[in-house]
Amino acid sequence: MANREIHVLVVGGSWAGVTAVNELLGLSHVAYSRLHVTLVEQRTHYFHRTGVIRGLVDQKYADKMFIPYQRLFMDGNKPSPHHRLVCAKLTHIYEHSIEVEGGERIFYDYLIIATGAAYISLPVTQSIDEKECREKYQKMRNAIEAARSILFVGGGAVGVGMCCEIAEMHPKKLLMLAHARDRLLNEDLSDNFSNTAEVHMKKMGIDLILGETVLSASIHDDDDDHSTLTHDEWVVKPQIVHTKSGRRIPCDLVIWTTGARPITDFMNSLLPSNEKHPLVDVNSGQINVRPTLQLADLRYPYIFAVGDVNSLPFTEKYAPNAVLQAKHAVSNLRELMNESYDYRIKVSPTMAAEATASAQLAPYVGTRNTQVVVALGKSNEISSTILAKLSNWAGGSHRGRKYLLDKAEKMLNV
Repeated sequence: MANREIHVLVVGGSWAGVTAVNELLGLSHVAYSRLHVTLVEQRTHYFHRTGVIRGLVDQKYADKMFIPYQRLFMDGNKPSPHHRLVCAKLTHIYEHSIEVEGGERIFYDYLIIATGAAYISLPVTQSIDEKECREKYQKMRNAIEAARSILFVGGGAVGVGMCCEIAEMHPKKLLMLAHARDRLLNEDLSDNFSNTAEVHMKKMGIDLILGETVLSASIHDDDDDHSTLTHDEWVVKPQIVHTKSGRRIPCDLVIWTTGARPITDFMNSLLPSNEKHPLVDVNSGQINVRPTLQLADLRYPYIFAVGDVNSLPFTEKYAPNAVLQAKHAVSNLRELMNESYDYRIKVSPTMAAEATASAQLAPYVGTRNTQVVVALGKSNEISSTILAKLSNWAGGSHRGRKYLLDKAEKMLNV
């Protein structure tokens, strides 16, 4: 039982971040009574982004997607005196401290970065305040209702799932999906998986435009206004979508569902030990990590990165994988605490190095047999079994029915 004070910061309050907090709180109850856990998250609430597709067509579901963080840190009926939530945007990371918007500095012994990725094309995911988030959600729903023809740009899981949801809810709308690759979904999934999704979407009446890279969309109305739209503008007006091959696709609304970008801008203030080996990959924007999920730079053994923000392969970018990564990172962090790294680093670099060498840190081996499930509306889903399997459930598909909302509620002690 350690009797020294240890401060652990977790930045980011989605699957990986909240799981890490729960694991750390468990440690504080059984072995580290003076462990202080702080969650830094700019939102005032947890927003269930995994279910954003369902929330667009189901108001009752959307109302359940906003979950307060406060229950994470309750000690009985009272807030815990040792743990806290800081609602602020992370702006800079330094050695053993961070800075949030407004200039406040927060000290840490250990840091877990779980900031995830930004989906700029979906305005609702960018909102910080719950009221603003709900308003943007309603604006997106209104746009879908008003549009007669909708073009989705991007045929990953989000684009495919959202297109199918809207096709079920609005069967008379003209729905199109443009994808740069010759087959749907991500490269890590089999051809059979993609083909099964493609066949089902065509049966739903969705027009698939594969092998076409969309460059831009511009308004095209009676006033001859040809202004170019940004990816986050859900404007319902006659518009023309331009592709790389020169194709022009008319529609009323364009919904961009292309890939997300890791949130790592705050890493610029943390200096690498060797400029030839940056902390963040210049192409992907992901934080480079070791198999132990620590930063790849040996200068920072006390910093971990988990979930969408790290450099693990795409097969590790699903919610269940983020949960497993968070648990693994906390397990390794505990090994460092057991070797008193946080104490030794304050005494001398040599003692800190000895602690790092002594700690039995395990590599994260990944989840080789992760079952990937993509919902194709409320009633159907496709799963990555040996042969891609399309399932239909009378009460709705397993994923399409809840989109893991029940698991998120349990995670947040609801």
